[in-house]
Amino acid sequence: MGAWLPREGVGTLFIVLVVLAWCWALFYLVVRTRLPIPVDLAIVDTVHVYVGVVSLAFLASLLATGQVPPVDAPGKPPWLGGSLLVLYLALYATGAILLLPLGSTISEFLVTTHLLAAVWSVPLTTVYWWRSRSDFARFFGGSLSRVPARFWLGLAILLLPAAALAVIPRALSPLAETGTGAVWSRVALPGVFLDRMAPSPKGDGIVAGGEGLYLGQADGRWRRLNFPAELVLGLALSAGPTEAYVGTDGGAYAASNLDGPYRKLPLPGHGIHGIVIDPRASSRIWASSREGFWRSDDGGEHWVNASQGLKAPAGSWALGYYRGALYGSDALGVYRWTDGMWERMSEQKYVVSLDPSADGQRLFAASMGEGVQVFDGTRWNVLDEGLAAHGSGAIHVISVTAGNQRMIAATMLDGVAVGTNGERWSGLGSGLSRGAVWRVLDEGGRLLAATDDGVFSYTIKSDAASAGWWTLFAGAVVVGTIGSLSRLRVGDEPRRRGPHRRGQPPPVPR
Repeated sequence: MGAWLPREGVGTLFIVLVVLAWCWALFYLVVRTRLPIPVDLAIVDTVHVYVGVVSLAFLASLLATGQVPPVDAPGKPPWLGGSLLVLYLALYATGAILLLPLGSTISEFLVTTHLLAAVWSVPLTTVYWWRSRSDFARFFGGSLSRVPARFWLGLAILLLPAAALAVIPRALSPLAETGTGAVWSRVALPGVFLDRMAPSPKGDGIVAGGEGLYLGQADGRWRRLNFPAELVLGLALSAGPTEAYVGTDGGAYAASNLDGPYRKLPLPGHGIHGIVIDPRASSRIWASSREGFWRSDDGGEHWVNASQGLKAPAGSWALGYYRGALYGSDALGVYRWTDGMWERMSEQKYVVSLDPSADGQRLFAASMGEGVQVFDGTRWNVLDEGLAAHGSGAIHVISVTAGNQRMIAATMLDGVAVGTNGERWSGLGSGLSRGAVWRVLDEGGRLLAATDDGVFSYTIKSDAASAGWWTLFAGAVVVGTIGSLSRLRVGDEPRRRGPHRRGQPPPVPR
């Protein structure tokens, strides 16, 4: 006996898929407003892509067998069919292309186009199915209990693979790859201003400074270190004999271990924001101050001013090593120390942090007003796409942490931004207190942020899809689509064998 379901039932199953795709897409709209969602965005990706691919296969099958009610039938506006065709082609085309590894600019355009097409398709699809409501009314017969069991079986076969894939989700969209959608939570030192944070090279924990100096342990507990009652402005940690150098408004301090005691160094400068240790000689220390840059070759016991070539020595601020060379900044640009002179390398102003990437291939310059620029050893490139601008276009970034998987920007007014491809930033979640974020550390997907209001934590889950996972995904699509359609036997509508009297069951197809 053949199994057959009227075309209204097949169309209903397709619209169920479309509605599911729309419902899951709402999570993307919420995330783009930087609000949290109650589900991992990777799960949203997995289910949304599965439903989209299956609905495309389902629609193709319906079109091939003539099961879709004609869009130009009487009672339907003449423009409806063409409009729906364009919108759904845009939806499926952009959705398919987004699965390819593309640049951030192209991906952002495609994501925007996909979302706009989805939004505009909602009212038109509603009109289309409303005009076809009489067909569906006959199918449902006024009660869900009268819907053929094959419909529910087909729906179950269609959705079970999605549930299975949701158990092993993968980040497929640009938003999910950056880890957006979760919430920051305060984990330590509420109400404490912290503007510096760095991991101990000896594995003793994480040091944070601001209103005091603190040490965070692996078990999550933090304790205050025995440090003078001065506001911490600069911090450098070493695996050498002197483990910590700390800058304050009144000068600089050093200690052979994190617990102290901290001794004040004979540094003549004030306002020590930048401190860096030469990676090739742990006894050579550089520091920035309102009096320019200072260098010590004996671990801080003696200092000489080394500001030759600076345009604005009083605005000296950031220091950092990149590919063995020392870079520094003042209020008017970024410089490289070459043959006893500072050579101007960039005209980016107000740079407050110079951060090399973990792989040593790039140097990030964060500015209070001119955003982020990145140096690849040859040229500087602006990296502001996705960062919020204020006032007359000023972009205030305090620091950048660039690991092997992602780059993270701490900003003055807009929390944290993250990027995965070195081209574009995305806002990272909500839950941070009002105020600045000064530094973010990335501990393998667990982020720690030093802020005006203590230490906050954020967990990123962004497992990428492997070839094996895509094979499993393709198998799930095939099983769901073919299994469902085989139960419905699309296109196998039987012919009536004779007149049918009211009150008698219709002939049973054989």
